[in-house]
Amino acid sequence: MAAPSATLTAQAQAQIRIDQRGRSELAFLRQMRGALLPLRQDVRAALETAGVLAGESGADITALRNAAAPVLADLPEQRVVGSVLRWCRDQTTPRAVAAFERSRADLEPLASVPAGLVEDLLGDEVPRYWDYEFHGTAGGWDGHEHMGFIHFELVYKYLLMAAYGNNIFALRKQVAEAAPRSGYRRILDLGAGTGQYTMMLAEAYPEAEITALDPSRTSLNYAKRRSLDAGLNWRCVRSLAEKTGLPDASFDLVTSFILLHEVPPHITRAILAESLRLLEPGGEIHFSDVTPYRACEPYKAWNDDWDAEHGNEPWWRTAATAQLGEWAEAAGFVDITEGALTPDGVYPWILTARKPLENA
Repeated sequence: MAAPSATLTAQAQAQIRIDQRGRSELAFLRQMRGALLPLRQDVRAALETAGVLAGESGADITALRNAAAPVLADLPEQRVVGSVLRWCRDQTTPRAVAAFERSRADLEPLASVPAGLVEDLLGDEVPRYWDYEFHGTAGGWDGHEHMGFIHFELVYKYLLMAAYGNNIFALRKQVAEAAPRSGYRRILDLGAGTGQYTMMLAEAYPEAEITALDPSRTSLNYAKRRSLDAGLNWRCVRSLAEKTGLPDASFDLVTSFILLHEVPPHITRAILAESLRLLEPGGEIHFSDVTPYRACEPYKAWNDDWDAEHGNEPWWRTAATAQLGEWAEAAGFVDITEGALTPDGVYPWILTARKPLENA
């Protein structure tokens, strides 16, 4: 088996080039967001001076937001932050799509996958919650025939990776390696998207059969393309995490990376129930997601909640206030643990639990 790669093979990656206009526009958007840091620091100082951040945690997020609102109502720095973020969000996908279109002849061969390699168990009946422009992605995850490629290779590469470096992938690798066992046979990655976390699972558990599942056609098409370029053979299935259509007891690990905050709470409960069905007795779930507000210091809780509200994250707060451990227990799991992955306790938060043995 070839060694997994966080991106395409080096030869293919070298060909992923957009024109100078596209590079400049995406770089400008990244720099605009980065330039907000001093203003955000001023906002935090204003909240601290007013005593809004005096509590031990952000557990009562409603009270925290209500206390912050009058302090920030007439603060110029906060108005600028909000305006710039909205503008950047509205511009990102259209600019990335336009850059792709100008270089389509060169990029489309790198974005495409032969027909029939992604299994479609979903068809055209997508749930209402999924038909949403998450993160301000214009048109949603399937708003362009190659949105998976555009989002990963252009938005991620030119904005997120340029801003955060390889930490985006390092966290995924750490989460994958933090699963309870040192080896698995059959792994299901829920909400796999373009396969960033799936790549890390393949690296951590090279002998495992891996299934990548997601409702997005374009994301899974590019996930499959990336797996082929890396010499891997994932099974890619288009379906819903809460109603996969896959057989009972067919996996020993069901896992996800930052999926649960993208769905409403009743769907999270359904995902837990579906995961229990899919696991063989003794199998485990290993879900990472946003840090609960009860575990955040007040400014982080306030900032995360404000950013989510203004960044097209409709279910971030419900995920950050959920009691996932209790929900897992209600679904039938045992040996439940919750906690932060990193020593600073900031992000991400991991829920791990086991399906009981049949004779337990």
